[in-house]
Amino acid sequence: MKKNKQEQVIIKEKPYKLNIVWILIVFFIILMLSFFYVGYVKELIYQNIYQNISELSEQTATQLNLFITDQKNFVSIMVDSINRGYFKTPEQIFEAYQGDLENYNFTRLVILDREGNGTTSDGYQVTSYANIAEFFEHDEVYLSENRPSTVTNNQVNIYSKTFKMNGEEKVLMATINTMDYQKILLRRLFDKGGTYLINNDGTVLIDSFNNIEESNANFYEYVKNRYVITTEKEEEKIDKMAQAIKNKQIGTFDIKVDNDDVYFIHYEKVNINDWYVVTTASDETIAKQLFTLVILSIGVCLIINLLIIAITIYIDISNQKKNRKLYRIAYIDSVTSLGNVVYFKEKGAIFLQNQTAKNKYIITLDINKFKALNNTYGYGFCNEILKTLGKKLYNLVPIDNITCRISNDIFASIFSYEENINELLDTIFKELSRIEIGDIDIHLNLSIGAYKINLKDRDIKKVLDKSDMARSKIKGLYHNNYYLFDETLENQLIEEQKIEACMEEALTNHEFIIYYQPKISTQNEKMAGAEALVRWYRGKEIIPPNKFIPLFEKNKFIIKLDLYIFEQVCKDLVAWRKKYQYMPTISINVSKEHFVDENFIDEYVKICNQYNIETSCIDLEITESATIDSNINILKVLNNIKAKGFIISIDDFGTGYSSLNMLQNMPIDIIKIDKVFIDKADLSSHNNVINYIMFIAKNLGVKTIAEGVETKEQMEYIRDIKCDMIQGYYYSKPITKEEFEKYFNKNK
Repeated sequence: MKKNKQEQVIIKEKPYKLNIVWILIVFFIILMLSFFYVGYVKELIYQNIYQNISELSEQTATQLNLFITDQKNFVSIMVDSINRGYFKTPEQIFEAYQGDLENYNFTRLVILDREGNGTTSDGYQVTSYANIAEFFEHDEVYLSENRPSTVTNNQVNIYSKTFKMNGEEKVLMATINTMDYQKILLRRLFDKGGTYLINNDGTVLIDSFNNIEESNANFYEYVKNRYVITTEKEEEKIDKMAQAIKNKQIGTFDIKVDNDDVYFIHYEKVNINDWYVVTTASDETIAKQLFTLVILSIGVCLIINLLIIAITIYIDISNQKKNRKLYRIAYIDSVTSLGNVVYFKEKGAIFLQNQTAKNKYIITLDINKFKALNNTYGYGFCNEILKTLGKKLYNLVPIDNITCRISNDIFASIFSYEENINELLDTIFKELSRIEIGDIDIHLNLSIGAYKINLKDRDIKKVLDKSDMARSKIKGLYHNNYYLFDETLENQLIEEQKIEACMEEALTNHEFIIYYQPKISTQNEKMAGAEALVRWYRGKEIIPPNKFIPLFEKNKFIIKLDLYIFEQVCKDLVAWRKKYQYMPTISINVSKEHFVDENFIDEYVKICNQYNIETSCIDLEITESATIDSNINILKVLNNIKAKGFIISIDDFGTGYSSLNMLQNMPIDIIKIDKVFIDKADLSSHNNVINYIMFIAKNLGVKTIAEGVETKEQMEYIRDIKCDMIQGYYYSKPITKEEFEKYFNKNK
């Protein structure tokens, strides 16, 4: 069914028409303002170069910071493991971490005593290492400036941290070739200039392009000599930069050199050892040529006229480019060049109005576990997957279709088709389940949902929702390639509409009831807190959470419900404090829908203040899936929550794909081990996922809760691996407020 088609969205260029009257007006204005124009152009160009060079230095400094921070964290983890007594000899340490050195760009490990004697991971014996005292002066991980290697002829930098082994103080040193830092600095701006790493005394540590031959050169003197700075004014600028770096400031400036060239310089702090990234760039390829053209245009009328025509054409072309750019930003997906969700809804709405088209269908599809593909192959490679999949989908569906990438890995297509839709869907599934990127075959697990559009359908959002419901349905079915929206889903949609119709009223009428499920300490089997859960009592009917929570998350009503639950819990805490002089720690789920507003936590604090509740009494549970949502700045959100004093738990841990690097930067207090791991664990073995999660938690210094514990065998296993708390039916199911009061009075 493949057809040769052009890309879906093509911006057609219109022929250029010269407007003489407009050109004459522009000519007169330019003639009158030409002298002012020169200054304006210069300022505009300088601002642009200032911005570009500043952004380049910031990006370079940030990348260098991340590179060094990862290496420091690895050294810290190694020393923590040593201090915990996991190793008894240097050889055991070398053997344990030899395989990780290459991942962190380390060339070798070295363990020395205070006299500078010891061994390296690659078999060298070290005696009386020079300046050994330097590495025993620091409590935290220390990074040295570059120095000659005692083993090779390379320049190296050394990470170090002290530790004790068998009662003797030693230092662990991890070396890295200085050239690895130089790779990060290999950037040029406007084809001239360079990037340098210096310390706050101005000593050049790394020269990105090896322009400096002598060692320990002073950057400020190098700039003055290289660019032949002869005037006091320009020398003063260099001296001001030196003083600013001493004062830990950043800045951008320009200097004029002896041949009237202008160089731009930006210095950016690295936050490691008071190092600075300094970027230099010449104005030659941009500014000087433009200035020459403008100045010549003032003196020569003919050139002015030609320039005006050129400018007129340039403005027209620029406007066209700008309009096209704005159009692409507004409507076109940058990865696949297909339309985006805005384009799909606008064009889809028009398509629905077309009465001549028959047998209209809408399909949506996504790639299951696409996050895992990103982690395996990288974002660049996965973008190629999306691009190829989108193009193949567009060519598979009938001509005159509207096919778009509407979010992440989700595609949608709307079209007319008078043949057997099941055969078409089978073909789509077969063709798209195998994608070839270069020489690599990628097998994709797809979910495809389809809906046959009725003549009465006029709302593109509603038909898209129906297709999405069918797509969601296929995720729970095996041996099915796709799912057509049917009566079952229609009934589900009607049920959801009924729920949506009464949800506001239910909130007003307090139909949402809080249940509490106790958390038990494994040390003494006493209650260590509880989780607040919601139940919906609609008259005599109980609506289960799995029916309304996903819907509320989709329509954003979950934000109101979460705040309602939070306030009800605060009211209960106040009542218990007054009645029993006791306030248990209560954990409350917070949907990621709140995180669009990074300062949402202020509303929670306001409620706590209203009821005089300490934020430290409340544990906010965040699902692991929220931590890997690319649309959420999760670190900023969690830091805001932690700054307000709340406890933070990661719920359903292990079911997502969050990285250890991300987790160790999160200010979390508790990890909740998901019930699925408890149910599937081989309790007779310590070689399972639960032990891995416990290892991560201990290294992060956070507590753990095992949820879904239902049997004595599970309880004993969780207790034996020293998990901090247990939550599950073995001790108690979720219970009403009144039952919970009786429970904690017996078990607190």
